Amino acid sequence: MEPPPFDKELSKYPAQPPDSGADDCQVQTNYSRVEITAKHIYVYQVSITNLDAPGDTQQSSQVTEPLVRSEVFKQAAITKKYVYFDGKDYAYAARSLHKYWDGEELTTKVQSSSIPDLEIACQLEVKIKALRRYDTKELERYCAGDASVPDGYIQGFMFAVDAIVRSCSTPQLEDVGGRRLSGHRAVCTPWGFDVWWEYRLTMRPGRGALFANIGAKSVPVINVANLGELFRLFFKKKAAQLKRKNKSLEMRDWEAFAPVVRGLQVMVNGALVTITGLSTTAAGQMMVGMGDPLMPCALTVDKQAVPLALCELPAGKRQVQAVVGAWQRDDFLRVSAVEPSHRQEVLAHGMRLLAQESADLAAFGIKIGATLERVGARVFDAPRIMLRKGSEEEERVATQEGRWEINGRRVVGPAQLRAWTVLVFGHEQGMPGPLLRTFVNQFVKVSVELGIDVRETGPPVKYATAWNDIERTVGEAVALSKGCQLVLCVLPFNSVALYGEIKRVALTLIGVHTQCVQAANVRAHSPKLLTSVALKMNVKLGGFTASVDVGALLGPATMVVSADVNHTTEAGGMSVAAVVTSTDAHGRRYAGTVLQHPQRMEYVENLDAVIRQALRLFHRGTGSKPQRILYYRDGVNDSQMQDVKQLELAAIYRACHLVEPGYRPPVTLVLVRKRHHARFLAHGNPPPGTCVAGGVVSPCVFSFYLLAHRSPFGVSRPAYYLVLHDDSGQNAEDLRRLTYALSFAYPIVTRSVTMPASLYYAHRLTGKGRLQVSRAFNTLPHFTKTPGEQAHLVPVHGALRDSMYFM
Repeated sequence: MEPPPFDKELSKYPAQPPDSGADDCQVQTNYSRVEITAKHIYVYQVSITNLDAPGDTQQSSQVTEPLVRSEVFKQAAITKKYVYFDGKDYAYAARSLHKYWDGEELTTKVQSSSIPDLEIACQLEVKIKALRRYDTKELERYCAGDASVPDGYIQGFMFAVDAIVRSCSTPQLEDVGGRRLSGHRAVCTPWGFDVWWEYRLTMRPGRGALFANIGAKSVPVINVANLGELFRLFFKKKAAQLKRKNKSLEMRDWEAFAPVVRGLQVMVNGALVTITGLSTTAAGQMMVGMGDPLMPCALTVDKQAVPLALCELPAGKRQVQAVVGAWQRDDFLRVSAVEPSHRQEVLAHGMRLLAQESADLAAFGIKIGATLERVGARVFDAPRIMLRKGSEEEERVATQEGRWEINGRRVVGPAQLRAWTVLVFGHEQGMPGPLLRTFVNQFVKVSVELGIDVRETGPPVKYATAWNDIERTVGEAVALSKGCQLVLCVLPFNSVALYGEIKRVALTLIGVHTQCVQAANVRAHSPKLLTSVALKMNVKLGGFTASVDVGALLGPATMVVSADVNHTTEAGGMSVAAVVTSTDAHGRRYAGTVLQHPQRMEYVENLDAVIRQALRLFHRGTGSKPQRILYYRDGVNDSQMQDVKQLELAAIYRACHLVEPGYRPPVTLVLVRKRHHARFLAHGNPPPGTCVAGGVVSPCVFSFYLLAHRSPFGVSRPAYYLVLHDDSGQNAEDLRRLTYALSFAYPIVTRSVTMPASLYYAHRLTGKGRLQVSRAFNTLPHFTKTPGEQAHLVPVHGALRDSMYFM
């Protein structure tokens, strides 16, 4: 029997619930109100053609360079009315360029002699065609909660307003390489750069008003006098490490510096020149005088090699350091993750600058408020967390700011580790036996203290000095222990290729759990590291850490589903989708499925087959079919939201029907976003559990911001939840509380995390899924830099299929 057709009514989104007004506090946002007094915003499509171009195809005659297109459009002088052209495809105006807004195409011709960047004589034709007219009253209706205004209409409107606002000149900001930066409260560093701020405005419809959301991105601006000094500071930490080993910088190290100087403008002998790269030979070997003979030379556009010390940065001309080195990145992140009060002042300063009267914005009737908005927020209580005390009984653990202590307590669900081995990649001289045994003993001790049943306290050890056959190496390690459940791998350094090949072999060919630890952490292990490794191992082998009380909110027989899509680089650029589904009634244990997708495809293909299998596993684990499905979906933007909802919701209902005709449990589909610029402050970071459901959320779609975690540094970023479908009957407040409670269920940490634990599982599974390829991981084109046979995903080994191997 065919499943019933997908109900078109399901394409509608749940309405934003009424504001209860029962707020616990007020939080400062990085939003300000926006007014648009113009009646309409007109959008036009622009085509610029070289009429004298060789060839007879339209494509060959198109002018594509944005700067040239902008200058041609300016010279066309089609109208005296204010028009903004984005240099690519679209022009925007507040008044119609035609007598009627959708009138005939406007055409004019321009001679190349009036265009500075065109050195050839030609005639250019500019065509402007009416594309769309946006009505401001429709936007006002949408912000007032009228869901009859199409989402696509509002998205196009916001795209147009964003383009107009970003085009406006802001004299108060400094133009650095085409980027508008502010040195207000800049952070000075001794590493060759200072941290400045780049502002970005995005228009967002909110409840009752249009808002401008301001984000401030940290940017490294060079603060030294010449490239020689920049070179020394760039390699300061690296050089110190090498000096302790009686080594010096090599050409492969220089390669990391080349992108830093490429494109910089410097003064050489009084002339301004542009740097194109770095020499592969030291100045001394090139017989270039002056400067440090052990340093490379900078290469200029005219192929000259200039010692770095002679490349002076122009006085008064700031330049952005394009690349921050791997050994600088931690320092850069640390200084740019400023205190919340510092960030708030940076954002408020940026909004004051961008809100100042602008003739460009006035032409479109756009006025941005200078004051950041404050909104009401709820603060949810943490759920009840239970751990074992002694052998059997459980006790509640006190939580503070989303954290709790596990010291002196045991995990609620202990696994049994009967047989395991230790595989060291390297020589015994680099990892002596006594040092390794100390680590193993401490690991066993911590595991036993956590209540994990470790039967083998002295596992066999294998050293692997040749890594050309990882399958044989891991296989030999497994053979050392009968019934081996886990291989603890000690890696000499951080290598994606080595790690990926170990995981590929273990997950797809041998079927054994692996836990990788870097040698540096073995030598200097801490109780925190040992606890983290022990908790990961416990989850992989079937245990879980704490009991999170979500029963009253989750309801009986609720299956939690989460999905994510990852677009890989290593595995031939394929897209990998991961779906995890709960297999017990408490949302503790999950099974995962990896699916290979066509490149860049966002929706989950073959979801119905995955859900059918998940329903069987849930029935096997609980003894009944789910009475409700709670589906969290990660990583979907506005333009894809409707397609993902219709395709994936239909797949879930189809799977249920195929399991049993007429079986259609309620489904709650929640979209989760992390990549946004919304920030909330309340005398610092708000406490975990802070929920914002008014003002700056969507006016028509049930949505809310939830800050579930405590950020150890910088400003906390909340997750944004949009409820795309819900026929469960659960009230809005309970869904928000349940989402917060599920963020405490991530078993490898003793704190709440940013999102529900199942979403973290899906994200981890996409990362592990990209390792499940059909050929040796270290032979993929990403590592060999040569094209090769296209790899494809293979299923996980049957021995691991029902386990949480992705942790």
